[in-house]
Amino acid sequence: MENIISIKTLKNAELLLRITMSITLLVAGISKFCSHGNFHKYYLKQFTNPGLRINLPSSLFDVYLSLIPFLEVGIGIALIASIKRRFFIVVWIIYFISLEVGHYVLEEFTSVDLLIPIILFGVAAYILPGYEFAGGKDKVG
Repeated sequence: MENIISIKTLKNAELLLRITMSITLLVAGISKFCSHGNFHKYYLKQFTNPGLRINLPSSLFDVYLSLIPFLEVGIGIALIASIKRRFFIVVWIIYFISLEVGHYVLEEFTSVDLLIPIILFGVAAYILPGYEFAGGKDKVG
């Protein structure tokens, strides 16, 4: 017996997954803006710990930590707006891989492991046919 999942169901699953991805980033980015620099200050101190096995220039972390809230809100808006859906799903994947690298640098290996399924959410969203709002109809994207 063959089970076939309808295109409509797959597109709805993609939309739900993309909404979840978007809300995750929007909440994370907005909370970082509301931390009044404490997010940046805390992680910059962590990354400049001389006891870490990997020591990179603090300016590298300083710039990236400053960009993170903007990246999160920007990617979150783009995902929910369906603008270049697959492109921003790839951006999502690359962003979370960069966070995974950061956790490697910080030697937070449990966090590295926890990021793998989050990255796979992006892979699933990329594979699924896209639910896009165009003229009141959804279409495969």
